[in-house]
Amino acid sequence: MAQMASVEFLSTHRLTRQYGGLTAVNDVNFSLRHDRIHAIIGPNGAGKTTLVNLICGREKPTSGSIIYKGKEISQQSSAKRVQAGIVYTFQVTSIFRNLSCYENVALSVQRSLKAMQGKLLMVSESVIEKHVSKSLGRVGLKGKEYHTAGTLPYGHQKLLEVAMSLSASPELLILDEPTQGLAQAEIENLIALIRDISKSVNVLLIEHNMDVVFSLAEYVTVMDSGIIMAEGTPSEIENNREVQDLYLGN
Repeated sequence: MAQMASVEFLSTHRLTRQYGGLTAVNDVNFSLRHDRIHAIIGPNGAGKTTLVNLICGREKPTSGSIIYKGKEISQQSSAKRVQAGIVYTFQVTSIFRNLSCYENVALSVQRSLKAMQGKLLMVSESVIEKHVSKSLGRVGLKGKEYHTAGTLPYGHQKLLEVAMSLSASPELLILDEPTQGLAQAEIENLIALIRDISKSVNVLLIEHNMDVVFSLAEYVTVMDSGIIMAEGTPSEIENNREVQDLYLGN
């Protein structure tokens, strides 16, 4: 993975998100390095999804800041952040079920290229085809270009969504519960894919499957009740008594 001058390329400072009397993210200082797969874990309601929603621009913070590659982005739109390289895949697949795999990825390619090069740009079919072929091939869906997305097995639908995300040329790919609903063989294939993606794209992973987390992540953040309660390597987290009591069930 290409290195930047600083290993920290995204950070939050005293980031807070309140909904009336509920504080979902509370004064969080969080940072991502440029050279590792980073996982966020914690029980339901810990604030994980709210934190990544703030990072990708789906929500705006009540207070605090988000610094991405040296720039403050907390008030930027989600579209601007996609344009800057922050791409989020949803816990529930957001594919267009009645369109083919090719058409799904082609739409994503068109959106990302127009965002980068100007809304009035006419994107040629040959350029789209090149990007679609590369993205589908990378996730193992080559040969399924013209299969209707909604008829694919669920695991392949997840892969299609990853292909759509990769077609946007992300620098940070946020994966929210990517293994949810997958069979064990599909999970193993997805783990291998994420490892491959992480060679060129920074990956932020939210995942409840601890086997997946400890297999993939190089650094883990543990959240509870809107705060960060622990951070460290998978080994450090696995042996942290407070984390064991809260989440790992040991």
